[in-house]
Amino acid sequence: MKIHAMLVNANGRSRATFVDIPLTKVSETESISAKQDGTEWRIGYRRFGSVPRTSKDYTSPAGPNEMHVGGPPHFIGIMSGHAEITMQDGGAWRLAAGDFLYVGPGALHHSNFPSNVMVSIFNLGLPGTPADTKDYVFK
Repeated sequence: MKIHAMLVNANGRSRATFVDIPLTKVSETESISAKQDGTEWRIGYRRFGSVPRTSKDYTSPAGPNEMHVGGPPHFIGIMSGHAEITMQDGGAWRLAAGDFLYVGPGALHHSNFPSNVMVSIFNLGLPGTPADTKDYVFK
């Protein structure tokens, strides 16, 4: 199965792409992946100051096009609302409830949350550091 991904290209710039997650069919309507080596997980939004970054009322102190690095490798899943995530190369993902995104280390990006519905996000951290820009191997 292909899912959205933010990775770093050969020139060190973040880009929009896809990664393959191997799936095993368990019934006519279901497939699952092998257990990934998650390090931590959470559901909800993060607060940066008095307004959550996932709120349409959030404003960045660095301006509306602030870029930030995603940290160690991780998955996010949009559980409610929608988000637009712009990469350094200008590519963007618009994600809605049910969409997942793999964030590779070093992927500089900006997250806009124009949703009128509060965005809730599922996060699953994977082993690695923000400096691990090599391709991650999924099970």
